[in-house]
Amino acid sequence: MKPVNKQKWTAYALIIITLALLAVTIWLILAQRPPMDRPGPPPEGMEQFEGLRPDGPPPGLPPFEEMAPPDGPRPLKPEAKMAVVSLLVVLMTLSALAAIRLLRKKPAVVSPEPPVSSSPEAPSTIHFKTDYKTVTVALADIRYIESMSEYVKIYLDSQPDPLVVLYSLKRLSAELPASRFMRIHRSYIVALDRIREANASSVVLDSPVTLPVGESYRPAFKEYLASRS
Repeated sequence: MKPVNKQKWTAYALIIITLALLAVTIWLILAQRPPMDRPGPPPEGMEQFEGLRPDGPPPGLPPFEEMAPPDGPRPLKPEAKMAVVSLLVVLMTLSALAAIRLLRKKPAVVSPEPPVSSSPEAPSTIHFKTDYKTVTVALADIRYIESMSEYVKIYLDSQPDPLVVLYSLKRLSAELPASRFMRIHRSYIVALDRIREANASSVVLDSPVTLPVGESYRPAFKEYLASRS
């Protein structure tokens, strides 16, 4: 079903109002004119004066047109009519300008919002700032990460030397996806898919590299090993 353009219909309504005001103004100007200067019918009993006095009724009597009953409503006074016509002209002008403005104005286009995914995809890369530039590292390239106080060493498959960046291991542990990485020691984060052998106190990677498992991290690591078996 095509949505209703309220802006367009409002403009049409204003045009109709403008035409109605114009019609009222024209009627007020034409229909409220004073009657033309023509003699009205003589009042009852005046025929005898006309027959007796060829020059008209006796002095003191009002003219015929003033004594004749008016046809229709009494016309407005010129000042009142001018005030009403001026008000109608102002209303017509405002209504017409508002209609033109609405017709020229482009209707707002509302873009549909993209559907919100209930399970957003995990990131495939992570970005680091080093040597005044940003380095993008693929998560699949990381074997393990070692803490060096305020810095970390990131061991990659793509290069023999580790990437050293100013980063905390705690912050990095929070940013890496938990489904792929785990902190097993106060100084180490390991890529879970690189573990080849493991026990409660150490892990062996495919490098081969052996890393210790800290006591405070062993319960979570044991739970992970149990979930794999």
